[in-house]
Amino acid sequence: MIVKISLIISLFLLSTYTFADFNAKVVKIVDGDTIHAKDYMSNKIYKVRLLGIDAPEKDQSYGKRSTNFLKGIIDKKYISIISKPKNNNPFSLDRYKRVIGKIVYENKDINYLMLQNGMAWHYKKYKNSQSKVDQESYSIVESIARKNSVGLWSASKPIPPWKWRKAYRKR
Repeated sequence: MIVKISLIISLFLLSTYTFADFNAKVVKIVDGDTIHAKDYMSNKIYKVRLLGIDAPEKDQSYGKRSTNFLKGIIDKKYISIISKPKNNNPFSLDRYKRVIGKIVYENKDINYLMLQNGMAWHYKKYKNSQSKVDQESYSIVESIARKNSVGLWSASKPIPPWKWRKAYRKR
């Protein structure tokens, strides 16, 4: 297991060089998987969706805890955003024009940390936007959090945000 984790970490460190990245200051935590960040160079504020995770919605069980957990780590902090260039853009955008990226603070993958602490699901629907290393490590860390009933996994049957949104929109 230690060898596997070491390999994943090594591949992660090598894989980040294939992505575009920029540094920014977090100016707002929208929820557990979306932030607003001000780019150092352009002074432009970007909406950023954390790649590979889906956190509970604000009105959903664990939604406020997930948001507050993320606030406690990166609110008003200087971060790096790693995003794959796509369609002549320096980074990937979703249908809402948010930058899709991995947040790194103090050399820690914050998206991974959200999964590790049971504050989000690994959002496998868009896993192909992730590196193979992140796909595997995010899946493993979510499984460990589930097994140990960490965070939202302490609930008997947590509802994934994509199912919750679908049910909520039908009302």
